[in-house]
Amino acid sequence: MSVDDRPDQKRGRRLTYHRHVSVGEIIGEGRTSTVYAWGTDAVVKVPKPHIPDGWLAVERTFVDAVGAVGAPAPDVGGTVTVEGRESVVFERIEGDSMWDVLQHEPARQHELMEQFGALQREIHALSLPSGVPDAVARMRSKLGEIVGLRAEEHDEASDVLDSLPRGAAVLHGDLHPGNVIVTDAGLVAIDWFDVSIGHPHADVLRTELLLRPLPDGPPLHLPGATHVLLGELHEAYRQVFADVVDGNAERWRPVVALCRLSEAAELDAQDLWHAWRTRPSRTESVA
Repeated sequence: MSVDDRPDQKRGRRLTYHRHVSVGEIIGEGRTSTVYAWGTDAVVKVPKPHIPDGWLAVERTFVDAVGAVGAPAPDVGGTVTVEGRESVVFERIEGDSMWDVLQHEPARQHELMEQFGALQREIHALSLPSGVPDAVARMRSKLGEIVGLRAEEHDEASDVLDSLPRGAAVLHGDLHPGNVIVTDAGLVAIDWFDVSIGHPHADVLRTELLLRPLPDGPPLHLPGATHVLLGELHEAYRQVFADVVDGNAERWRPVVALCRLSEAAELDAQDLWHAWRTRPSRTESVA
């Protein structure tokens, strides 16, 4: 294991870590990476074998960029090599994930969803960071990765993207309770790989999809979820963003669902395909 242990300066603070620290216990695990303790005040995020080299270095750049404009995100350290893979050291945020809190204290769901919504709006209101990609460009790239999307459907999805309003807000891109840490000082968002600059409606409809109950078991990003709990959270979230969901879902959800399909992350993608293939006609969309 080797490490570049030059600390990074960020927002006036310095995250330090040491060359001879050993990887500790698992702190968290997702589809793309495993997070281990790294000393007493940091964690190291290690990509899984199927993740390309350089993936986490990109996320490191993005977290630095949003942190520079005051995003509620962890501080970033340097890169290290763990088991032959380039990995990144982040500040260790003391607290439980919002998903863990919701599972153990379901009575707090409305309170926590209000806080969650406030966090998402806070992110949308940030000054624009440098080096963060355009949301439409990222979505268009994802359309090209979908297995089973016919050429004419791809062309129509591109036309839908072109017809949607552009925006100039910071979008987390993958915000759900598993990517939020509840701390004594407030909420902190993690996993910023999908951050982009675009219209807030895309971010809200993405989160709504991530909270929907699935027909064949809990989604991979919210392990242990019951159909009842997810149904309640989904409805609570829709209430927080009723102004967005009620008036804009038909325009945004079909293409947001397609982009989710490109990630091959669902146990059952049938409802994502349904969201696309029951989209309004082009005439209805324009009207």
